[in-house]
Amino acid sequence: MSVAFPRRSNLLPPVLLVVLTLIATATGHQLADGRTDQIIRVFYGVGFLVLSLSVWWLGFGNVRLRTRWLIWAGVVLGGAILAVSCIRSVWFDGDMRPRVVFRWSPLSPSERSREWLRSNAPLNTTPTASESTTAPQVLEITSRDWPRYCGHNGDRLIPSPLPATDWTANPPTELWRRPIGEAWSSISIVGGQLWTQEQRGEVECTVCYDSRTGSEIWRREDAARYETAQGAVGPRATPTVSSTAVYALGATGILNALEPATGKLLWQRQICRDAGSTMVEWGMSGSPLLHKDLVIVDAGGDAGRALAAYEQITGELVWSIGSHKAGYTAPRIEIINGITQLLVFHGDGLEAHDPDTGKSLWYYPWTNQYKINVAQPIRFGDTVFLSSGYDSGCVLLDPTRLTSGRPAEVWPPSRSLKLKFNEAVSYGNNVYGLDDGILACIDAGTGERRWKGGRYRFGHVLLWENMLLIQAEDGSVALVEASPDAFREVTRFQPLDDRTWNVPAVADGRLYVRNAAEMACFSLPRDASVSPSLSADGNTASTHSPQSVGSSGAPAASSDNSASRGLRTDGVSREPSVQP
Repeated sequence: MSVAFPRRSNLLPPVLLVVLTLIATATGHQLADGRTDQIIRVFYGVGFLVLSLSVWWLGFGNVRLRTRWLIWAGVVLGGAILAVSCIRSVWFDGDMRPRVVFRWSPLSPSERSREWLRSNAPLNTTPTASESTTAPQVLEITSRDWPRYCGHNGDRLIPSPLPATDWTANPPTELWRRPIGEAWSSISIVGGQLWTQEQRGEVECTVCYDSRTGSEIWRREDAARYETAQGAVGPRATPTVSSTAVYALGATGILNALEPATGKLLWQRQICRDAGSTMVEWGMSGSPLLHKDLVIVDAGGDAGRALAAYEQITGELVWSIGSHKAGYTAPRIEIINGITQLLVFHGDGLEAHDPDTGKSLWYYPWTNQYKINVAQPIRFGDTVFLSSGYDSGCVLLDPTRLTSGRPAEVWPPSRSLKLKFNEAVSYGNNVYGLDDGILACIDAGTGERRWKGGRYRFGHVLLWENMLLIQAEDGSVALVEASPDAFREVTRFQPLDDRTWNVPAVADGRLYVRNAAEMACFSLPRDASVSPSLSADGNTASTHSPQSVGSSGAPAASSDNSASRGLRTDGVSREPSVQP
């Protein structure tokens, strides 16, 4: 007679799975190049562990198969019910760390702003395209304004005189603060008007405020909403302002041309529909570029219409070309080797075009596993510095030396600077940017890192004379010396208290900051050693030079052709050259 022995539990396989997965995850974490890659490897490790333990339990557990499935289903269902019951929302910071908001947690800043806007926002009185209005406003744009993404020429240079730099003894003065709708858009300012983009409920808005008081003047609403857990809510691009119109691109691809004074719709296009493409994963982000009588946008797609130029006055399509996944950066115009070139950082590489016709001049393939390219290229004389994150790195290109339409590399790709979804500035022969969240200085001539220090996470950098103005991800603002010798933070203050991925703006000596919950304006303390003088156009200008030049000392041409549109461009942009 045979004796039936009970099945013995064999816990060795799951214990080995746990131990080996922990060892592999810890090793990958240590070898990862950057905080984002570390977090991604932890996600992979946790996912693999959950999947492998589920397979072991369902296939080799020591109870009957039906019981195993019932227990597994009960754990999954119970976990789902617990999560839905306890968790209000989940959001991610810049290095992809998840942040859980429980149902009993206080309202977040963006949730409080949402409630305030529902009850207190003024009625929308923006006229429709068919309604008659007063004579259109014509703006006079001067060098003191901030009429587009990243400044007057889109090069992240602050034209105002450098303020006093002891913000502990003489802190910035808050002039106004107000709740706003969610978005990662920046701010454009001309005179007494300020424009930005917001999400308010189910409508995507372009909103005009009084730059002196923060009062809402008008808003344009479109039925569209972008939202993901990692990318959050709302538009990404920044309005571009000309003398007669405001051009705003929404996250889903709606391109509006609006009257500056009233918000009246002049024309509208859906750039993804025009290009035969779909919205990129994190929303359409490249702010419109104005060139002569054109509005240029990167729509993406593989139908030969990825890059498009529309007529500024009518919105008619003038030209479209190329097949690429759209990037997340604004197109820009530079003069390289005496030739005006439109630089577009697609999701799969950097391409130069003739801005008048769209003709491709050269192309350099550059991407990462996610095809996310965000940082604008930086010109050094006739060379171009390029960088992106997700373990990609940086490279310096020479478009004057082409082989089969591909520019030569001055130095090979390096991981000395990885710009994830923020951008860098140049001063002298150096590049300053946030390398996976930590400020770093790179020698543009060699690609070597000079120093790395200051964890500002995924904020943004502007150049203010010989200082870096840094908006950190936690909302703080700091001044850091733009010196290749060492990292030295000079001063800082805390204008915002929540996740801030928006680029700050400085116009006429005032600092404007915003995030997904609020916007504020500060008067910065004046440096008593700076004597104001009148510029050629009668504006107050600093006795310090607000821009640097390269070792050649050559003045730069404007990075766009605003003068041909009748706009005043009294500022002078840099044209640094690299000295290896």
